[in-house]
Amino acid sequence: MIMRIPIRFDYPVQINYHDGSVETSSVFPAGRGLISCTFCKINGYDANNNRVTNLVGYDGIELMKRCPHCNYDKHVTDFGYSGRTTNRKRDQSQCTDCRGRY
Repeated sequence: MIMRIPIRFDYPVQINYHDGSVETSSVFPAGRGLISCTFCKINGYDANNNRVTNLVGYDGIELMKRCPHCNYDKHVTDFGYSGRTTNRKRDQSQCTDCRGRY
């Protein structure tokens, strides 16, 4: 799935940067910009108002998500769109590898 930044989190989250600094924000990228960071697993909405789930950080190239099935952190491009019919697009919670197993 392609997500458009900025991402609006459902609630403020502590962003831990790889240089050891920390900030709290309800949006990504926050004040420090697009640099490698991690945060607790959180949901929100991208710039196109599409639902995004299980975000855990940014590796300097892409946003990262955690697959609830295999519990690995992977790039958002390793996840597809949900087949649900709603008023907006939504990302798949499981990675394409796990979804392909059944």
